[in-house]
Amino acid sequence: MTDIYIISGFLGAGKTTLIKTMVRSVFRDKEVVVIENDFGEAGIDAGLLRECNLTVTSLSAGCICCSLTGDFEKAVERILKDYAPDAIIVEPSGVGKLSDIAKICLKQEDEGRLHLKRTITVADIRSFDKYQKNYGEFFEDQIAYADLILLSHQEECPDKITYIENKIRQINPEARIEAGFWDSISPAVFRQGPRGSKIFKLELEAAVSMKPVKIRGSLRKNNDQKMGFLSRHFARDVFSAVTLEWKEPLSEDQLRKRVLHVVEHADGVILRGKGIVANGSHGLIFHFVPGSLNIEPANAAGNQVCFIGTGLDDRQIRTLFSEGK
Repeated sequence: MTDIYIISGFLGAGKTTLIKTMVRSVFRDKEVVVIENDFGEAGIDAGLLRECNLTVTSLSAGCICCSLTGDFEKAVERILKDYAPDAIIVEPSGVGKLSDIAKICLKQEDEGRLHLKRTITVADIRSFDKYQKNYGEFFEDQIAYADLILLSHQEECPDKITYIENKIRQINPEARIEAGFWDSISPAVFRQGPRGSKIFKLELEAAVSMKPVKIRGSLRKNNDQKMGFLSRHFARDVFSAVTLEWKEPLSEDQLRKRVLHVVEHADGVILRGKGIVANGSHGLIFHFVPGSLNIEPANAAGNQVCFIGTGLDDRQIRTLFSEGK
């Protein structure tokens, strides 16, 4: 069977960067295919991964766990048939639930196609508390169902590392936590390790074919409880994405002003921004998470800008980006 790895992490945590790191070390001289799932319409991360000579299959119409289950299964079938890779890496949307994606992979495992090797989550220590407080259902799921958790941006807040490790242990006492720089982590850490009890429970549930139970809305109790069942929320019901094309070349300063103009004036909350725009003979890539905007040159060409958050207005975002000079 082909090994499959899930690289999870909330918006802007650093999943794409981790995959690039793993390709250089863990999967050196191996045939690897990435199934990449951007929330919204932008295939920006897919373009960055193709720079590493990776084969990338994009699922960009929503979250794998929400509406793309059939597309995901078809993508796996096509990959196994056309490439027969040594490994498949799944990079789900930053607002996807790791548990839901793991269930899909375990189903493929039961059918003898794949072996779920590792569930990996990247945790950004800069925004851990904020995201846990405001998006606990999605954020904590990614921590709870990981068997390997890597900290990101620890160089910016070294004094918070122990604190964040303790917070993670409260949610998932079993996972291995790596706080070092990713290039220094032994490839063996990524390749092998025990499955957590929560993933094992998902295996058991799959084995007895447990199905979701729908309870009528009139039976809803407080705190989203339905007669003993927790209400099921999908990312598409909570988060929204605005994707726009921008063909006009921009300087780094112009791009910075436009992104910050959107962030400062948009209704709702922007949790993630990313994009590739033209800049003379090359492109500019930007990554925004609350409190941090990074812009750097890239060989990749593109003309897409994407903002993800809650309560966003599509028309307003487009207007703000256009007028942010």
